[in-house]
Amino acid sequence: MIRPGAFLVRALAVVAGSAVAAIWWPPLGLVALGAGIAIIALAALEAHWLYGVRLHLDRPSRLAIALGNSNQLPTVLSHDSRVPLVIIARQRLNDLVGGGAVTRSGRCLPGQQLDLGIPVRGAERGDDEIEQLTVGVSRFGLVERITTLGGSCRLSVLPDLNAVRNVRRQFDALFLRGMGSRLAPRSGQGREFDRLREYVQGDDWRHIEWKATARRGPLIMRDFRVERSQDVVLCIDRGHRMAARVSSKGGLLTRLDHAVNAAVLSAWLCNRCEDRVGMFSFSAEVETGIGQGRGPTHLAALTAFATGIAPAWLHTDYRVMAAHVTRRLKQRSLILIATVLPEQGDHGELLQAVRMLRGRHLPLILVMTDPVLDAGARALPGNRRELCRALVAADIVDGRRQLIMELRRLGALVVETDPDAISATVINAYLDVKRKQLL
Repeated sequence: MIRPGAFLVRALAVVAGSAVAAIWWPPLGLVALGAGIAIIALAALEAHWLYGVRLHLDRPSRLAIALGNSNQLPTVLSHDSRVPLVIIARQRLNDLVGGGAVTRSGRCLPGQQLDLGIPVRGAERGDDEIEQLTVGVSRFGLVERITTLGGSCRLSVLPDLNAVRNVRRQFDALFLRGMGSRLAPRSGQGREFDRLREYVQGDDWRHIEWKATARRGPLIMRDFRVERSQDVVLCIDRGHRMAARVSSKGGLLTRLDHAVNAAVLSAWLCNRCEDRVGMFSFSAEVETGIGQGRGPTHLAALTAFATGIAPAWLHTDYRVMAAHVTRRLKQRSLILIATVLPEQGDHGELLQAVRMLRGRHLPLILVMTDPVLDAGARALPGNRRELCRALVAADIVDGRRQLIMELRRLGALVVETDPDAISATVINAYLDVKRKQLL
């Protein structure tokens, strides 16, 4: 495709002005006519020459950026011409990086490359194809040749992994300070068999090993040790309450984005502590997700699954989630549920889900608070409208407080956190469970 360049438009405008001035001086009309013909001929020659120029685009086949972080889409252009060319590139962006378009331009010398780094910022998690790059190339500016370049290039917006990087740095520093010490299994009321020993006064008779006792004579007891590898399941609510956007340091992100960031960080920490970790999401139904496992490959699978979790404008059914966990897990596990507490009138489903889980598992509910709502409940009203808003906000906050007390009475662990502090909160809650050996 060929289109007029910026210089051609200006040159023809000057010729047209000269033709108008020929009314007062007729010879100027012949000059304008000749100049117009020459300009059009030069434009045609430039267009013909530009069709023979070959352009090359160099950019990666896949690019990954973190949610809320800025990066550049590498875009390097080159040509086979022996003269300098002016290149204008326009890249349409998809919704994952905020949409819109970015235009970059520059002068590319023969035998050299023009680096046009296109800035992008992760706005939504997901994976999508990047559209082809639209390029306009010109030599004198009379005409521009428009073409599209670029093959298959996919863009992935991952959860924010900066928190994982920071925690890993701290853990590595702690490990280096403890060089020379060895982690030994601790004896206690665990489930993993440790050794056989003779009976001493005060031992639990339920741990007698009768076959060994029959062979040796004296009573032989089974010793157990505290497990170093336990099961942790991350349950991420993707219902309509999680779709609300809240202001944070990373920009205007949804509650689900904060929950996914915390879940990815928790998965890495569980793997570092030698626990098996799984993940699934739920709303009206349960998305199967990833089963429990360990290792770098498993963490990569968890991150890929978390990247694709999107909010759904559906009701959150906690009973379906609890039934899925009860059916899926047969041994005691830590069930970390990232959610927003329901309003008054919908408390029954969450309470019933906790009753279904508490018999075998340890439910840990990570609750994201609403700073705007809390501030509205504490605000001093100045008129009738503000009074009504403060009363409603105070009623909602009081109902949430009562629900948290009821959940704790049923045996669930509940931690409240602002969206910005969710990563630190989930780390402290998990380490607290491990320290107290609640599993």
